[in-house]
Amino acid sequence: MENIAKKSNTEFILNTFNLKPSKKYGQNFLVDPGIIQSIADHASLDKETAVIEIGPGIGALTEQLSNKAGKVLCFEIDERLKEVLSFSLEGHDNVEIIFQDFMKADLEEACNKLKDYKDICVVTNLPYYITSKIITKIVSSSTPINRLVAMVQKEVALKLCSEEKSPLKMMIDYVGDVQYELNVPRHVFMPAPHVDSAVISIHKERVISQELIDLIEASYTAKRKTLYNNLKSLYHDQTKEVLESCGIPANKRAEELNIDDYIRILERSHTL
Repeated sequence: MENIAKKSNTEFILNTFNLKPSKKYGQNFLVDPGIIQSIADHASLDKETAVIEIGPGIGALTEQLSNKAGKVLCFEIDERLKEVLSFSLEGHDNVEIIFQDFMKADLEEACNKLKDYKDICVVTNLPYYITSKIITKIVSSSTPINRLVAMVQKEVALKLCSEEKSPLKMMIDYVGDVQYELNVPRHVFMPAPHVDSAVISIHKERVISQELIDLIEASYTAKRKTLYNNLKSLYHDQTKEVLESCGIPANKRAEELNIDDYIRILERSHTL
């Protein structure tokens, strides 16, 4: 079917397969072809690009990604959609759908399937309930994925694109940068969610080590505690010495540091 995101086409598919959006999986189907096209455009795709899509739903975004990219590898947790996607994406031979929870998927194995392509990116409409976990998995991976274009809750997009500190924001700052791309109002979904959405893009220029991830996450373990208290789980009796040698007062809190501070702490810990 062409132009799946057209409201009448979405309604036809849902009615034909007696399909109701799953609250469990946070399903809200986007019924605005212009926004679907804009998301695909922001991914800068060509036939040498492979796309990983998380949660294709009934295939509205997948259709446009398939038209632009060389290959689209989808992960879908909802097995009710097997027959639906076979119907809606008939003729899109460059689409492969794996019915699996993306959080349990092996990203390295997925990228190995796409090794013949020069460029690998992730493009997705993320369910609100698991947004941060999915972005963290992609940002922290050592795979060849070099960018993510994702529709997320607007509040999340604004926080990630602000100066507000969080473990995820620190990781993004290390690997590259994040951009706020466009607003997506709630009324263009079926059913309409209670909040507006937005599209962000994250560009990865380097890989973050697990050691640095552990340091950042440990620093934010208890938000009200000082950096010294949070980092004792990592550096034990040497915690104060590590911080002082970096010129960081022990009573600082995690959100007062930037990514360069964490890099210095990690480097200094290696010398002790």
